[in-house]
Amino acid sequence: MKADPFTKFPFQNELLNIIKNLVPLHSVYLISFEKEKTKRSVYLLPHSSQEPKRFTYTILIISQKAIAKNLNEVMTQLCRKMPKQFKAYAIFYSLADIISKLDYGNNFLNNVITKAPCIFKDDDELLRYKRPHPLYYKKLYNNIEDEWNCRMTRASYFLSVVDVYDLEEDLAVKMGFLNFALEHTCVALLYVFWEFKPTYYKLDYLMYMCGHFTNLPKEIFHRKTYKSHRLYNTLCNAYHLMRYSSNNKVSYEILDTAYKLCERFFQEAEVIGEKHLEKLKKLHCKNTIAKT
Repeated sequence: MKADPFTKFPFQNELLNIIKNLVPLHSVYLISFEKEKTKRSVYLLPHSSQEPKRFTYTILIISQKAIAKNLNEVMTQLCRKMPKQFKAYAIFYSLADIISKLDYGNNFLNNVITKAPCIFKDDDELLRYKRPHPLYYKKLYNNIEDEWNCRMTRASYFLSVVDVYDLEEDLAVKMGFLNFALEHTCVALLYVFWEFKPTYYKLDYLMYMCGHFTNLPKEIFHRKTYKSHRLYNTLCNAYHLMRYSSNNKVSYEILDTAYKLCERFFQEAEVIGEKHLEKLKKLHCKNTIAKT
């Protein structure tokens, strides 16, 4: 059963064909769609003006059954099969897992299947699980707050380890700790703002997902210059340096700059996260607050 015509997007069929070759597909929901446009004017003969476009999808992919392959392998294959014209950031669930979570009560998934355009579906199985309003109750808020505190405490610890001078310190390991600090900060933000726990932890993926509700990733790690772009890539691939490289490719200058940016990201994330927690507390605990 194909989606309705009004949900058509550029390269939609090509994207769906790639996904169908990777997993037994049940449905695909479009969380976000972004069109990037760059203009290039050539002043040498022959004159020309080019405006290449690239499209970025954020999608929820629901498979008919649990995926046998490792999720990292599936995500890598998905990226490799994408042509230059478009890219996709995917969240994977099996149909059984989705039904179980929706039946128990999952605000993130309910929000997606209720509000996001469905660009493909095999049947209408999920229609009966739609709820018009999110769930609000104190226990759920407590879970969100506990997850936030746990992740931010870990992120703070990783930052504190990097800030300590050690005579036998390994700069690549410290860069890896900064990667972990950013990872935990992003996961904390995703759970507070979306009530979503990712199962794929690549830093660039987590940063992109956080960009749906805050500009912090782009503001702090803007990547407008070669130096800033290289620094961000080093942070994203820091765990590779720790695991696979015996040569220390991280300088004190790079580490110091990276630490300051990560610390700023953590501090500003803490501010917006705490503010959003206050909003959630009023929604989830309004009966408790009214009694006090």
